[in-house]
Amino acid sequence: MFGRFLITSIWLLSLGVAPCCPWCQANPAMKPTVNQGDPDSGGKYFGQTPDPAKVRRYYLAAEPVLWNYLPAGEDPVMKSTLPPHLATGVQAVKFRYQQYTDEGFQKKVFPTERLGILGPVMRGRTGDFIVVTLLNRLPDPVSLHPHGVRYDKDSEGSSYFPGRGKGAAVGPGAKFTYVWHLDEASGPQPDEPSSKPWLYHSHVNGDSEINAGLSGFIIVTDSARSRPDGTPQDVDREMALLFQNYDESGINESEEYAKSARSGDNAVVIAPLPWEKRQENLELGMRHAINGRIFGNLRGLEMRVGERVRWYVFALGNEADVHTAHWHGARLRDDTGRMMDVLNLMPGNMECADMLPDNPGEWMIHCHVGEHMMEGMYGTYQIAPGDGPVPAGEPFFGLNANTQSVRWLAADGVLDPAAFQFKVRCLVTAYENLSVWTTKLGVTIGKTTASAQLDQRGAGETGGVAFRVINADNLGLVRSDAIEIELTFTGPEWRTSLQEAVVREEGSAVPLEISLNGIPHPTRIPLAITADKAEMRK
Repeated sequence: MFGRFLITSIWLLSLGVAPCCPWCQANPAMKPTVNQGDPDSGGKYFGQTPDPAKVRRYYLAAEPVLWNYLPAGEDPVMKSTLPPHLATGVQAVKFRYQQYTDEGFQKKVFPTERLGILGPVMRGRTGDFIVVTLLNRLPDPVSLHPHGVRYDKDSEGSSYFPGRGKGAAVGPGAKFTYVWHLDEASGPQPDEPSSKPWLYHSHVNGDSEINAGLSGFIIVTDSARSRPDGTPQDVDREMALLFQNYDESGINESEEYAKSARSGDNAVVIAPLPWEKRQENLELGMRHAINGRIFGNLRGLEMRVGERVRWYVFALGNEADVHTAHWHGARLRDDTGRMMDVLNLMPGNMECADMLPDNPGEWMIHCHVGEHMMEGMYGTYQIAPGDGPVPAGEPFFGLNANTQSVRWLAADGVLDPAAFQFKVRCLVTAYENLSVWTTKLGVTIGKTTASAQLDQRGAGETGGVAFRVINADNLGLVRSDAIEIELTFTGPEWRTSLQEAVVREEGSAVPLEISLNGIPHPTRIPLAITADKAEMRK
């Protein structure tokens, strides 16, 4: 754990981020309530362990990321020339809540593309408990503070006096397990829609942590109007939008620390920037974003005609974060029953609106505040015909079925004994800048297993399996947070194991385990099997 924190601190320093700010060290409310090495003292609800049958379990880590507000490098919606200050200013060091599959915090869950910078969605039905363990991989204390749900002082996740709870400020390298009850008051009331959104965010140095990206949301569904998995019965697809202006100017911190900087015993006095220059820097540093994307770069808002689509809409930020979310091409019913196409938002608002799309096309969605739209607070959503292509992404947020660390891209095989070959391609979550020549890959189907140390090209072969990394660059580094792997199986032993696995699973999905540097990633390949061929089901 210390090694991971040390690497994070060095990485932050290389990006110009101090590993611990002086004001944080001096502020008593920001002193950790849980330190690295302390046992996890959470997991209780008013002193009692919640009923396991009613628990929805999550594992989140607060981590740094080099965030790109404009990953496409252009404006695909207006085709406009981007402002000059964005030529080199679309990336910034941000902090995010990253979900993991278990308490080992080694296997990342793939983030949902259409959520952008938002943390993972946690959900449940009224009467359930959300139990979430937070691991802090950042250099300052952070927390998890929820809106709307019921909690005791230890699980409040907010640091202030008097009487800070145990989870008020989770120190660097430390863990704490929060317990939140989805009681009747936190869920939809009889005259409200069947599901209700509540924000969560860090609340140690709250404003700066929200600006850094540490936020997400919870969905509470009425147990009388939900499916067993916690999704609302009257909804086919969920969407979510966070309207927020992110300040990347650094002007506030530079002024704060300029006045308190010291050299030995003598105070170093640095003249503050002139007011006009400060205002200019603040304006140039502002990123007017939807889910952390600007100028039409938020993707994945896809649906079909006839689907019942529920939108969860939020705003966070400061006095400039007054937003008016406007959908082109459709009308929505808000949680009061009013038909509208513009939803008013203030910082901290959490809204719900239902859409029945009936107008195929690609439609704009944007903030109607003129300056915000001019500065890139817009994007599009896509409505396909009812018999059109399957929309991207899972229809619902926060389900266990979505918490996978392996994503299958292709599978194809010839099962004839004389010409058996089975080839698969998948993504496995990893850490950025993974070097393939220090990577060991393994695979297991049933009782048959093989593993190989890769070469500088990202290739290896052993035991009837050829391993190949597809997305390494010419230096042998995987720059993204997922490694793309191709596996080619040959030989009678693998053919037998595959067929036995298909028989056990009745052809629906074949269990398979991939290991990446000793970390096992259990998964299942959705296969369609015939007498002589296997291919991935769509």
